Amino acid sequence: MAAGCASIQPTEPPFPPASQTDTVPRWSLQGQMSIKLAAWLDQPAQGITVGYFLEGSDKAGQMALMTPLGSQMARVEWQADGVWLDDGRQRQPFPSLEALSERLFGETLPLQALPWWMQGVPAPDLPHQPISDGAAFEQVGWRIGRPDPAAGRIVAERPGSASQRPVTIRIHPDR
Repeated sequence: MAAGCASIQPTEPPFPPASQTDTVPRWSLQGQMSIKLAAWLDQPAQGITVGYFLEGSDKAGQMALMTPLGSQMARVEWQADGVWLDDGRQRQPFPSLEALSERLFGETLPLQALPWWMQGVPAPDLPHQPISDGAAFEQVGWRIGRPDPAAGRIVAERPGSASQRPVTIRIHPDR
């Protein structure tokens, strides 16, 4: 992923529910996503907008990241024994999806929970708290909401603090 800049009412997720194969949920998701890191301390704001094609499960899968013009810029792959980033020139190993996000953005992003959030639901293996209005939930320090349920857009926001910068992830699934 490269630097550059680019939206949960629990009724209908923006995608059909994850399919079940041997009791492991499998995903086939696609759309557009933007990640914005706000300016913080001495770090400038940065962001990226990508198209994504995600296939797989918590255990193994891949996500192709596309430029706004439609060419593949990178592929992230994960299995039980590791995580890899292939940028077309080299395939780099990482110990976890969080380590990969730390290397790319200088911030740990919840990439393991992201496929669930893309469907408008909390990741099942992590604690979560519904927000009082019922249109959002909090999980791992993030607020996930669907500001425009008809469009299926999802917004995940992590507030800033003395130890971390504010981050906003906007997801617009293709229908």
